[in-house]
Amino acid sequence: MHVGLASNLAPNCSPLEIVCECQESEGTVVYNLVVGDDNVPRVSLLKIERQGKDDLCADMQTSSDHEVVHTQNTINNPTSNQSAFHGLHDLNSQENLVDSTLNKYFNHQSFKPLQKKIILATMNGKNVLGVIGTGGGKSLTFMLPAVLADKPTIVVVPTLSLIDDLLSRCLTLDIPACKITGEIPVDVRNSCLEELAKFKLVFCTPEMFANKNVLEKLMSVHVERIVFDEAHTVCSWGNTFRPHYRSAANELAKFPCPKLLLSATIPHQLVLELSEVFGTLEVIKGTVLRDNMFLRVQEKPSGNKFYDELAQYILNRKDECGIVYSVFPSDVLKIHSELLKRNVMCVQYHGQLSQPVKEASFQKWTSGEVKVMVANTSFGMGVDNRNVRFIIHAKMPTSLDEYFQQCGRAGRDGQLSTCLTYYNYADKTALLKLFRASGDFSKQSLTLNRLISFLEDPVTCRHSSILHYYGENREDYFCGGSCDNCKDRGTYIKTDGTSDAFKVVQAMLELSGKKINCNTLKLFLIGSSQKCIKDNELDKLSTFACLQKTFVPSILLDKFLHSLIYNDVLSETVEVKNNTFSVLIHPGSKAHLVLSLKNDVEKYCKV
Repeated sequence: MHVGLASNLAPNCSPLEIVCECQESEGTVVYNLVVGDDNVPRVSLLKIERQGKDDLCADMQTSSDHEVVHTQNTINNPTSNQSAFHGLHDLNSQENLVDSTLNKYFNHQSFKPLQKKIILATMNGKNVLGVIGTGGGKSLTFMLPAVLADKPTIVVVPTLSLIDDLLSRCLTLDIPACKITGEIPVDVRNSCLEELAKFKLVFCTPEMFANKNVLEKLMSVHVERIVFDEAHTVCSWGNTFRPHYRSAANELAKFPCPKLLLSATIPHQLVLELSEVFGTLEVIKGTVLRDNMFLRVQEKPSGNKFYDELAQYILNRKDECGIVYSVFPSDVLKIHSELLKRNVMCVQYHGQLSQPVKEASFQKWTSGEVKVMVANTSFGMGVDNRNVRFIIHAKMPTSLDEYFQQCGRAGRDGQLSTCLTYYNYADKTALLKLFRASGDFSKQSLTLNRLISFLEDPVTCRHSSILHYYGENREDYFCGGSCDNCKDRGTYIKTDGTSDAFKVVQAMLELSGKKINCNTLKLFLIGSSQKCIKDNELDKLSTFACLQKTFVPSILLDKFLHSLIYNDVLSETVEVKNNTFSVLIHPGSKAHLVLSLKNDVEKYCKV
């Protein structure tokens, strides 16, 4: 085997080459050495050429820490790869061919649920949306058809770490594959583009399709199929902070080949959005029910009490693996620091860290050297630690989709795991600032309010709510103890709140012209004498204290007002003035229906 080292230490630096000989196979491996802004050298695997497969798994064990860019073997050479496919093309039926390939090439005896159905559908030229739960084996649904195809399969993947994980699997299976991403040298990327026809799988980040050269090359080689892994991010990310993702989907939808969209969870609304882009989709989906996850929501303590409670919770589970999630890198840094102060050994992971630091954190966590990862949404996709016993949301995530995707990192081995969310409605303001800066504010606000409705509901089975959200309407389903609401059933009940909603709308009409937020409205309704009420003489109005002592404890009034926002009886707007960010409340589009008693409203009461 020949090993080369191509150095990018300086623009004019000549490549360094190291040559190794291997008795069992003949080939060349080229590495790239780059020094980043942090002056830390990083070695990544750029190119692998192999003539044989015998020692591949052993080689993978020694190269798994490297970044795989390009793997190539002899699948395209029927003579040298005869053992892998012996007899496959003599089979009469496509189904038998698929079964035999699974057994002889992927070394599996049977498919997991839905895998075979998705594979056969995409091989028959259909546009397919495959929704397979966490750990259900999504990657096999495009790898197996790619192995059998004569033309390359393009796989659009949202994160670099997930691409590297998929390439590592290709290396283990000896499948010719490459990646086309922004962080590899341009000449290597162009080399891969020139040789596209040699590969079975080509992994790309969405941003690469903004390059016309990439699109033209793909068109010229005639693609077998186009795959979107983690397809829910086409809309959830493509409509906000990664517009290239949506643009890539629009461009690739025009290709005259089957499209395969894969996700672990996808709500009905996103199915409709994806259909607008890709046309008619055959939806093949399994259940999202994960009742081995205990879902719990609790009020978040303030200040250091929160960090004390969080640290104690983790220390009580000192031998268990877990992830603590927050949205912003600054919060990840703060939580990581506070946990270390409290003797919780943990590492951190977010997009603003250097690549070597992220890789070190990932390695320590996956190896079990450190049990706790503190991270934001950049950590999760492609993470397949099966023994994660707890997920903690230290702050409210951005949507119910993000919440459940991150919860899905837990309990992949089928064992009982806990998903705990520390909830504080005040976290909403920071998220609204994020939404305002990133794009579709009204739509993102709606998805956030849907999450808030889920988190604040003290009655409905949480697993039932998730099933309903993802389009699985199971009448009267209760998990029986896999969530806090079912475990504590009977503490709260739902009852009619229409007359209370009527009074809220009346108060809002009387407060017309006043700039108030949701908390001020609550204080007004309960008859508070706080400064914000007295200074604005709000206590002089006729509807002041109209809900005094109606909601006990008063936090139930908070929940009630938030539910009115979610159900459009009230609405929120954002005002930015002199660098001050304010969320103001107004009558919503359904306020008039409440006043005319044409809109029933529910509320929560403590028993």
